[in-house]
Amino acid sequence: CPVTPSIMAAAPKKRAFAEDVGEKGDSREDEGEEGDSGEEMYSGSGDSDRSDMDVAQEVQVDFEARTACDSDFHGIKRLLGQLFLKSHVNLSELTDIILSQNYIGCVIKQGEIPEDSDSDDGEEEIFGFITVINITDRKDKPCLQAVKALVLDRCKECAAQNTYEEFSHILENDRHRVGFLMFERFINLPTQLALPSYESLNKDLQQAQIMEMQYTFDYILMISKTYTEIKTKGGKKGKKSSQPQDHREEIHFSNAEEEFFHQEAQTTFSYPVIEESDSGFSGNWRSDDSTTKPFRTVMLIPNGKMVEIRKKMEEYLSV
Repeated sequence: CPVTPSIMAAAPKKRAFAEDVGEKGDSREDEGEEGDSGEEMYSGSGDSDRSDMDVAQEVQVDFEARTACDSDFHGIKRLLGQLFLKSHVNLSELTDIILSQNYIGCVIKQGEIPEDSDSDDGEEEIFGFITVINITDRKDKPCLQAVKALVLDRCKECAAQNTYEEFSHILENDRHRVGFLMFERFINLPTQLALPSYESLNKDLQQAQIMEMQYTFDYILMISKTYTEIKTKGGKKGKKSSQPQDHREEIHFSNAEEEFFHQEAQTTFSYPVIEESDSGFSGNWRSDDSTTKPFRTVMLIPNGKMVEIRKKMEEYLSV
């Protein structure tokens, strides 16, 4: 069923976001609000047709943003797996780093676990997480060395020489302080989770800077899950045609808001992951003769562009 969340205030907990109660809307892009009293919750409802029955079913789902803890290890690692797929990045080590700096960012969990839940091990499922890691100061960590090597190797293979030189100059020069930004979540989570999550992350970074911790960056590195739809015009499905064909690729972001980061990126490139992906993103699975191929789109965004990105995100999610 489609889920249309709204923002509600919950009882005060360790991480406090929301202040006001949001009004349920018909759009998937309702705007999140922040405050100082109460942890943020995201709830939603939607209608679903049951096969031949003209019956609307309302689905209510609440999500909470919480501080990550050790029991979240496997959930975070699983989400990292959907980003890095079969690349040689030690996801366990990367997850440990995320947990070691749990004062930066948060994890997204279900607000209230139903009494009839199938989970009997007491472990709450992770639906998403957001964080940023200082990869300049942590350059000695093998997993982050592997991330940089992955980016530079793929850039050398798939991008123009000047793009590779720019990535190499920024990532391998300690004078450029780089933060690796990750917001991984289930693909069907509502996009409006993004705005309050990024606002919360920004508050965490500001607090860390006040405490003179090393979270001031010149650039933000982001690796986005993207895919292209190759649409063929001129030929007929399933038949060879002598008519000229027009192939057109359109890039799409799995996390819709990341397109705004792409717009403000100083340099960017994409590389295919069809050989690594086990998902249904490849093949002719659409009815309009579209072939969908998975990619990863890598971006370096000047930190000064983050204000403009947040403005675009607010406009997009307030529609």
